Amino acid sequence: MTEQTSETLTFLFTDVESSTELLRQLGGRYPVAIERQQELLRDAFAAQRGVVVDTQGDAFFVAFARPRNAVLAAVAAQKSLRSEPWPDGAEVRVRMGIHTGPVELAGDRYVGLAVHRAARICAAGHGGQVLLSEATRAMLEDDEHELRELRLRDLGSHRLKDFHRPIRIFQLVAAQLPEDFPALRAPKQTASALETEVGARASDAERDQTLSVLREHAAAGRLTLEEFSERTERVYAARTTGELELLGADLPATPEERARPRPKRLTLAVLGNTQRTGRWRLPRFSTGLVLLGDADLDLRQAELEGGVASITVWVLFGNVDLYVPEGVEVDLGGVSIFGHRREWGRDVPPLPGTPLVRIRIFSLFGTADLWRVPAAWIGRSFGQVIKALRRDAEPELPAGPGGS
Repeated sequence: MTEQTSETLTFLFTDVESSTELLRQLGGRYPVAIERQQELLRDAFAAQRGVVVDTQGDAFFVAFARPRNAVLAAVAAQKSLRSEPWPDGAEVRVRMGIHTGPVELAGDRYVGLAVHRAARICAAGHGGQVLLSEATRAMLEDDEHELRELRLRDLGSHRLKDFHRPIRIFQLVAAQLPEDFPALRAPKQTASALETEVGARASDAERDQTLSVLREHAAAGRLTLEEFSERTERVYAARTTGELELLGADLPATPEERARPRPKRLTLAVLGNTQRTGRWRLPRFSTGLVLLGDADLDLRQAELEGGVASITVWVLFGNVDLYVPEGVEVDLGGVSIFGHRREWGRDVPPLPGTPLVRIRIFSLFGTADLWRVPAAWIGRSFGQVIKALRRDAEPELPAGPGGS
């Protein structure tokens, strides 16, 4: 069994701005430019002992043992990008976001809201800009000597996508790097909005009431399975009534039923491939038939009709893959003859009130795989999820001071 540990790390996300426009400008030279961009960034990360956790296209997800190393790596990377002689007068602009927070380490996977927050901070910036969270800034105070040539500009508190609690964001300012950028791609919070965070200490009864309301909104189709699972985790982590109120700030006061698409009760894959993904409606009872074909059922963004959903899949000379968010309770069973039925990923104990998905697979000369997808892997394709969960090992994160 993979050992799971908890640790505080600093995460750096990068993304090339206007990559489509850059592709139009460079044409056939675009792959060479992106490859060079990746080389420059990898060199900067390696010099500061950063571990590249994942890459998607032209984006990087990197982990550092100390915030100082992440900041120095970001500055070095931006300077390298600016001094590089790009073809046809082009300019490769990369936005970067840095955040420090606790995560669960399970093998080569990093699970925790800190990963999401770092990604959202990056998405709020502009090409050539380096953004830091308040948590990272606070941990840099003891490194003033090494960072004396750098400054942090307070950009105020902003509400990030999928996060109800606003955070204070800082821009890293350094010599030879631009300082002026447009407003962040995240709404700025006023003092009155921040005051809503303050409240009395929340009781267990108030948490249960909040969870009940969220469950009703999930049944009404306003929250996907993944969103409901994530908010449930935050309900039990909330300390004040203000934090509980923020979890439903984007939802109407009454979770009345809205117009919704028809539920997908039958999935067929006969002599071909079928994918059921994105935001779709999962009824209480549904059936799948796979005959000499392949089917992918992605439940991460599915809307539920209630707290329990049952899926029965019949497989004959075919394959079915099902993808569910970590933390959702799954009851997997059935019969497999001359084939296999396997589960991948961590079976995280569900929090009270999370949905239950019952899956029954009956296969003859067929295969079935259940993939439990960590919340930190937002946006990963089927192939990326499968590759990552099958991967046996990754380079270990360098130990911080005092580590072995």
